[in-house]
Amino acid sequence: MKPFSIGSIGLIILGLLIWGFNWIIDGYSDAIVIIGLIFLLIGTGFSLIAIAKKENGSLKFISLTSFLFILFFVTLFEPFQVIRIITWLKNIA
Repeated sequence: MKPFSIGSIGLIILGLLIWGFNWIIDGYSDAIVIIGLIFLLIGTGFSLIAIAKKENGSLKFISLTSFLFILFFVTLFEPFQVIRIITWLKNIA
């Protein structure tokens, strides 16, 4: 089986759903956005591990390209999301 490929697409979908949940609720929640970003990054890491292990199938490439498209569209339509995340991370450290 290909556990890292399936895990990568699952985590990317979960991260996208969490970000969508943040847009649905009233206001803005830093914690929800950070959790969604963490799931996206872990899913991308799983995709890179699947590429390194040379798992069969193209699911690993689909999840990697979808991560890049998600980040592109977020920065295109919601550039302040990125600024909020960077500011939040700066204030933590």
